[in-house]
Amino acid sequence: MTTMIAQAKDPALHQAENLTGLLFSTPKDLRHKAEEVLGQLFVPIEVLSAGEESADIVLRPSGLGEIHVHAERERHWYPYQVTRVDTVVR
Repeated sequence: MTTMIAQAKDPALHQAENLTGLLFSTPKDLRHKAEEVLGQLFVPIEVLSAGEESADIVLRPSGLGEIHVHAERERHWYPYQVTRVDTVVR
């Protein structure tokens, strides 16, 4: 995990915080929204876990290291909402 000092020095990592609060229905939907937020053409993703009420997904945007996203939803038919974003320095 990065420290606040590292995030302050690297605006690209700071951008990852803008993912907090995003709503998405599927991992592919999250990938497309992350591409927009991070200004990338393609962001590879890996779903670590996805259940009825929570999901953990790793985003690997080019040049930014890894972004770990935790999302939750109230009911299985509601969209997920990103509740926590952790960045890992390359």
